[in-house]
Amino acid sequence: MLIRKPNRLIDEKSPYLLQHAYNPVDWYPWGAEAFFKARVEDKPIFLSIGYSSCHWCHVMERESFENPAIADLLNQYFVSIKVDREERPDVDEIYISAVQLMAGHAGWPLSVFLTPDGYPFYGGTYYPPHAFADILARVAGVWRTNRGQVLAAAAELKAELEQLVAMRHQSLRGERSPSIFRAYKAQMLEGFDPIYGGFGGAPKFPPSTALPVLLTLGAEWDDTDCAGMALMTMTTMAMGGIFDHIGGGFHRYSTDERWLLPHFEKMLYDNAQLGWAYAHAYALTGDEFYADIAVRTLDWMLREMRTPDGAFASALDADTPEGEGHYYTWTERELYEILPRDEADLFCKVYEIQPEGNYREEATRQPTGRNIPHLTRPLEAHAEELGVEPAALEERLRDIRARLLVARQTRHAPMRDDKVLTDWNGLAIWALAYAADVLEAHREPYTQAAQEAAEFVWQRLRDSNGRLLHRYRDGEASIPAYLTDYAFYGMGLMELYGLTLEPQWLERAVAVADQMIERFHDREYGGFFTTDPAHDLLIMPVKSYQDRAMPSGNGAAVQFLAALSTALTVDDPTRSQRYAQLAAETLDSCWGILQRAPTAGDSLLYGYLQLEGETLEMPDLSMPTLEMDGDEEEAGPVQVQIVPMPEGLLVVFEIEEGWHINSSRPQAERVPTTVEVTTDLPLRLGAPIWSSPQQIQAGSEVIEGYTGMAQAIVPVLEIGDGEPSDGFARIFVRYQPCTDTECGLPVERVYLMPLSLRPQS
Repeated sequence: MLIRKPNRLIDEKSPYLLQHAYNPVDWYPWGAEAFFKARVEDKPIFLSIGYSSCHWCHVMERESFENPAIADLLNQYFVSIKVDREERPDVDEIYISAVQLMAGHAGWPLSVFLTPDGYPFYGGTYYPPHAFADILARVAGVWRTNRGQVLAAAAELKAELEQLVAMRHQSLRGERSPSIFRAYKAQMLEGFDPIYGGFGGAPKFPPSTALPVLLTLGAEWDDTDCAGMALMTMTTMAMGGIFDHIGGGFHRYSTDERWLLPHFEKMLYDNAQLGWAYAHAYALTGDEFYADIAVRTLDWMLREMRTPDGAFASALDADTPEGEGHYYTWTERELYEILPRDEADLFCKVYEIQPEGNYREEATRQPTGRNIPHLTRPLEAHAEELGVEPAALEERLRDIRARLLVARQTRHAPMRDDKVLTDWNGLAIWALAYAADVLEAHREPYTQAAQEAAEFVWQRLRDSNGRLLHRYRDGEASIPAYLTDYAFYGMGLMELYGLTLEPQWLERAVAVADQMIERFHDREYGGFFTTDPAHDLLIMPVKSYQDRAMPSGNGAAVQFLAALSTALTVDDPTRSQRYAQLAAETLDSCWGILQRAPTAGDSLLYGYLQLEGETLEMPDLSMPTLEMDGDEEEAGPVQVQIVPMPEGLLVVFEIEEGWHINSSRPQAERVPTTVEVTTDLPLRLGAPIWSSPQQIQAGSEVIEGYTGMAQAIVPVLEIGDGEPSDGFARIFVRYQPCTDTECGLPVERVYLMPLSLRPQS
């Protein structure tokens, strides 16, 4: 038996790093020792970034980092550094941005080649072993023979990264205005999937940061479009396979557009945000469906993610020894072996269990014979078909699910990443405290769990100076806290204070806010840095305004400061005003970004709604009323709406159920859908950019077309110089409404829209 000597990662606390501690690769953790070795030996650095529940990280480890030949290449020609992105999000932010600039896309495992000073010059993501060995040999050769070209490329990329990552330039600033929500809504409608909910195509991620904004616009501003996008998405997600119908909680994302086939890892931050969102949807609608999903999500967190000390672990892996997803999926035979026949019949009918299975392996698309439980019809429809009350059916299914959960727990369980992260625990506290307030039956356990987690962070995740730390594991707290640690924990403390009105939570929130401002505030340009000088060996400061799977640090900071300002209005108006001013200045510091891409900053916009509250002047979120050139539009199966945006004119076709329109590309004997725009203003317009068409079965043939909704944006390519002016745009549309069996006459319509042009100086 071969006993392998561990590498330097054996002394780390991160479960992800410890997974690589016995690789033949001579790994270094991120730190001065690795960079010193690279400089002394004049070697490039190979940086590998991942996380413990990342499926393809495990694959690359098995294929490449356990491969002695590849390990020899790495050890001979490189200094190899392994980073857990959850421990060092600052390192990840810099280098994933670099790979995005170099390759146009990025993900994990992240594979980046650096100069000994840490500047990236080449990178990608997962590489198969033969390709990876070839890349290692080529990079080593270029480093030896063409050093000048490598250093020049690194210097050029550094300049681009400073613009992208440091975010320190005056052009980002702007003056906040509620009109942003009109552009935000239009952009959300543009990406919305009217059939399956969610935004964009596969892979599909839960829109966790967008849901608070959409639900608020729906409830507070009575906007049915925003409410509809949020609630439809939440309904279809909860019915799909991305939701764990047996054990509760949500998987990371769906690899298909229908929410059926997930990547099976489960993350604390996803479930905290979604638990909050479903509880909020219940508070707004009174619909018990959303309450049920909230409870099953938060109860999963309490059952499977809580540590003995009352904090929350980070993630569950996607893989087990039997393969990805095996723990969560079922063969039909297994179900009939576990359940009585009548219960197995019921479960298989309701949750779409097939004899041949419905789960195909992601990489090969080969059938596995296993099933992902999911719903294609609401339980009310099944109850009506069975002639029983929905409540009775749900009670029966609840008992069946509980029995299957017990059976599932006899399998090899996915590995749990048990490190405790301050920011992710802050989100868990925030969600539990809010749910305790709106889900009365669960008030006591959720309140207790939120309080215990908040106390754990306060007692175990601060240093001797009272400053927060980022990570706790195996009795050790380490890594100076980031902006998100302060902001998310602060959000949790404020939600807990609102729930209990116990002054200690408010006092702690004030202390956390003051430290956050002292450590991270950018006094020159406004906003907050993600990092401070305590975060070592970074090639540049990091400042984040864009949401990813979680709110950006600046978005969370605005929300935290807004909540504090409101709470202190009466008792400490001076401090309240200071926090409100900092929140407002943070929004102004990045308003230019939001104007260009409002959906990139959901959390900032939600913070804006919280900060201004009832004083915010509500803009008109409805689609503009257009003047027809000729007769008024008659009611029909297709309605056309047009939204002016900074980027151009967005044309939306809303199509009744049972109807479709053709794509913009010519097809035999079918009228393509077209949009043409002319204007008397000094604008140069581009050709319409269309949303992706669908494949539609029309009688015996399959055509390209749209159901539900079609969208086209006519972009503004150039704005002429001159004084501000007013004018009109003339929008001509043509489409042919059809059913599956017959097509109607082509429809042509012309709209006149008044426009105001204000050229930028």
